Amino acid sequence: MPKIKFTPLNIVVALCLAYAFYCLLGFDRGNSAISTTAKVGYSLALTLILFLTDILFRRFIKDTKWLWLIQGSFVLLIIVMMIIAQKL
Repeated sequence: MPKIKFTPLNIVVALCLAYAFYCLLGFDRGNSAISTTAKVGYSLALTLILFLTDILFRRFIKDTKWLWLIQGSFVLLIIVMMIIAQKL
């Protein structure tokens, strides 16, 4: 049985899936210009991209400590870029 590694991107993928199901079940009733279907679609697309990115990082970085450091930095970079994009 392979050893399971939890990484920052695994956690973000799980959160994206949870948000997609949250929207799909109709609990997200915010007043926004984006429809629920688009929110679910964007969340699932982000989940797929992050899942593939996680697989690539795992393939090229074998040490768990470095994997956490690099993936954590990657997640922080994406969060900062999203905040900057929202301000523009």
